[in-house]
Amino acid sequence: MIADRYELGQVIGTGGMSEVFVATDTLLGRQVAVKMLRADLARDVNFRERFRREAQNSGRLNHPNIVAVYDTGETEIAGLNTPYIVMELVHGRTLRDIIREDGPLTPAEAASTLIPVCHALQVSHEAGIIHRDIKPANVMITNTGAVKIMDFGIARALDDATSAMTQTSAVIGTAQYLSPEQARGKLADARSDVYALGCVMYETITAHPPFEGETPFAVAYQHVQEDPVKPSEYIRDLTPTAAVNVDAVVLTAMAKHPADRYQSAQEMAEDLERLERHAVTNAARSYVDPVDPPTQVAPAAAPTKVQQEPPAAPKHQAPTPVPAKKNKNSALKVIAALLAVAVLGIGGAFAYDYLSGGSSASKNMVMVPGLEGMSQQEAVEKLESLQLQVAVNEEPNPQIQRGEVIRSNPGAGSSVPPNSTVTLTVSSGKEITEVPDLRGKTTKEAERELKKAGLELDSTVREDASDEVKKGEVMEQSPSAGAQVSRGSKVAITVSTGKATERVPNITGLQWSQAEGNLTALGFRPRVERVDSLEPEGTVIAVSSEGENLPADSEVVVQVSNGQLMVMPDIRMQSPQQAVNTLRQAGWTGDVTKLPEQGTVATPIITDRGKIAGSTPEAGEQVRKDATITIRTYEFDLGAITG
Repeated sequence: MIADRYELGQVIGTGGMSEVFVATDTLLGRQVAVKMLRADLARDVNFRERFRREAQNSGRLNHPNIVAVYDTGETEIAGLNTPYIVMELVHGRTLRDIIREDGPLTPAEAASTLIPVCHALQVSHEAGIIHRDIKPANVMITNTGAVKIMDFGIARALDDATSAMTQTSAVIGTAQYLSPEQARGKLADARSDVYALGCVMYETITAHPPFEGETPFAVAYQHVQEDPVKPSEYIRDLTPTAAVNVDAVVLTAMAKHPADRYQSAQEMAEDLERLERHAVTNAARSYVDPVDPPTQVAPAAAPTKVQQEPPAAPKHQAPTPVPAKKNKNSALKVIAALLAVAVLGIGGAFAYDYLSGGSSASKNMVMVPGLEGMSQQEAVEKLESLQLQVAVNEEPNPQIQRGEVIRSNPGAGSSVPPNSTVTLTVSSGKEITEVPDLRGKTTKEAERELKKAGLELDSTVREDASDEVKKGEVMEQSPSAGAQVSRGSKVAITVSTGKATERVPNITGLQWSQAEGNLTALGFRPRVERVDSLEPEGTVIAVSSEGENLPADSEVVVQVSNGQLMVMPDIRMQSPQQAVNTLRQAGWTGDVTKLPEQGTVATPIITDRGKIAGSTPEAGEQVRKDATITIRTYEFDLGAITG
């Protein structure tokens, strides 16, 4: 734990002077990257100052294409105050890795990638800071496609030219991207970053740096004296016009003399935008030769003037880089300058990296052994037995087992002075990536998001009910969003089936007071309909969807008896008074006055006179208890006697 706030996780990167950890900001609950000065350099005042300057320079810059710095400070490790920088955690690949793994980009793709770099550098330059180490390894392409510049470790503020640090850092950076003025030991300015960006553009579209050599000084010499092979010669299927466009942009940025380059990163960005949309660039216009331009010579007393008419049609002639101004002894001066840098030690980190072992003429050289395939421990022991220092970088590699050496720098067979540093690149296994947030997405959308992040969807997709998440959308995932996992890992999801369902209980025959509690306990919303029924009042006689599974908050219609039906009793041969008593016993609540006679029926039996002969409704029919009941009575009539 650092500063009682940042909880360190695994190492995700190792550089020349620092290690980078993934960490959790426990205060804000987010993941960050923490860069710490290596323990073996923490005692070195120069490295501590360089690290402090990186924090200061990066912290001054706020741009979406520059890795953000959140916090800086120092923490005590093994009795030493070790500086650290808390930065934005960026997931993706460096431009160097993309070129190595996927091959070169097309000129339009490269332009699209480097335009944001130009914008970020323009902001940096306007803030008075030059980067001085622009290279593919310091350009990150995130998993979402954003472009970000990293590592302002050797950046210099333009207003600190008189500082001791600056004077000892005149030659600094990576040799393959070093501007001629830096190679000469002169101070760099914003146009030095433009030169480096031209070198990056060159490598991005060709997969080759513009200059290569056995030693950094050999490469630096070429930056000063040699012209690079035109990048278009490495690219197939370019039209003549496109070749001119590409060469013009790259070689203008890489002009030997700063005055012949793009004068700002913004100016280069504008030409890259033209290149991206296949328009003619400003650089290409300046390189196109006119067709048979007429020449006019002024009188002898006046200076000679040459006038050129606009060309009728541009020749598709690849541009030639503008050479730096030099005299006949310039090459010797360059070599002398480079040697002076090495001897006097003003090469800063550049000289530290490559000359720390001393002169090969004064010490026995050591051959670097083959280390590929060894474990890290075996390789370290082997190098230490040869009196060589060891630095270790980790690099994701799904084909090589974690902890095994991928390569060394210098490589096997190289001769180096004793005590030189050999950098081992060790496999960290599969590349680490961040799990995206899949919640609220459909299964297909989740699968696409995982593919973008280099992950796979688990073939088993679980389903579960949810009151909040719509049917068919992801409600849970494992690992959770933001988790750091190896590329290629599987992510399991649970998809919502909609709101939770419950079985409607069997409540028919229960009293409503009891049945209501049974329904509401399961989350249902009962709606009561009072209906006529023979059942006692309050008895449940019917339920909609009884026994079915419904969402918990569904409405359930319940029919409850109002107790207003009865079965009509048989009241025949009873007197009207007896019939009323019989009806009352059956539940009839009607008014006695509502028992009108509907007529009489003749009978020859005198004893039947006045008794009920029939009723409406008839016996056995269901009738409301308050219904009107009509009766027919017997009337004595001798005429009713039949033979």
